Amino acid sequence: MAANNKKKKKSNSKNIAIIATCSILALILIIVLCVYLVLKSYIGKINKVDPDDWSNITSNTNEVQTDDDGNVISDTTMSDEINSSGAENFGDGEGLEKDYVKNIVLIGVDNRHFENILYNPGNSDAIILVSFNSKTHKVYLTSIMRDTAAYIQYSDALKAKNSRLKDGYDKINRANAVAGPEFLLDIIEGNFKIKVDDYILVDFYSLIDIIDILGGIPMTLTDAEAEAANNYIRDMDFDRGVSDWETANVLTGGGDLILNGVQAVGYSRERQTAGSDFNRTSRQRAVIEQIIVKAKKMSVTQLNDLANSILPKVYTNMSESEILGMVADAVTYLGYDLEQYRVPFDNMYESVNGNLLPDYEATNQRLQDIIFATE
Repeated sequence: MAANNKKKKKSNSKNIAIIATCSILALILIIVLCVYLVLKSYIGKINKVDPDDWSNITSNTNEVQTDDDGNVISDTTMSDEINSSGAENFGDGEGLEKDYVKNIVLIGVDNRHFENILYNPGNSDAIILVSFNSKTHKVYLTSIMRDTAAYIQYSDALKAKNSRLKDGYDKINRANAVAGPEFLLDIIEGNFKIKVDDYILVDFYSLIDIIDILGGIPMTLTDAEAEAANNYIRDMDFDRGVSDWETANVLTGGGDLILNGVQAVGYSRERQTAGSDFNRTSRQRAVIEQIIVKAKKMSVTQLNDLANSILPKVYTNMSESEILGMVADAVTYLGYDLEQYRVPFDNMYESVNGNLLPDYEATNQRLQDIIFATE
């Protein structure tokens, strides 16, 4: 009898343990499901774009194209000899890739007239190659200057749409305006020999909202930088319909400041001060770095506000599963150290007809050494 009671107690204890284990697993599954559904609802706000969606870009006309400063974007002005060497480099092999590196291109465009980006993506005012290296535990931000001369090879379909297009070196920021970000990725890979599959495209006006939700970011400006930034600040406030656009957000001078959204974007875009576009790319990376620093300290409420405000203005070719994977890795990435670079590298380019023509052999080796940690 006593033996039977012991068996029953053991059996009951075992059943209780099984029930408890199943309950915990069920609770974990419910939590995971809830998190997944929440993430899925946020991800659903992002504009996931198929390559064919960029086929109706209205800038593929015979009209003369201009950049955001009103300068005419001309066809290639390089010599036949230089263009010939560019064609040879462009077609020489695929981009390097490693399983421990994830490359994404962040594209910032100036959609100042709030047009449909799918029909008029505009010139890429900022091109930043973001490389996540799980071996070195670092994130590398590499700005590609907008005036960088890249060999651009157009398809027959694009040439049929625009008779002015011809293969050759041109400013790299033109690629996005002509055929969209997928085409820009091809141009980056063909010239720099780095495999890049994904892009994230944002309008500069989206960055204004991001920084405002974060409560501004700290920056140190010179008086000259503040004065130059004010030109962009006034333009953006006018385009946004700010009633007192001439004075609302203007900076009264330099110093250690907390910049709001429009001030920070104006600062990152100006290139009238010493250093021109070289320093502008540095300012763009500095703004992004401060956004990352502030983002690490965001509350749940701020994260929710940020997601609801920004995600509908983000365009990407990443699938839902790829985005979920990036979200899952985000906590790890936030712990990575950040390093910043700029292309063209110092002493590895020449100025030709207003274009910055890199020494691509040396540049590509240097870039691969950095991103893939092969030094």
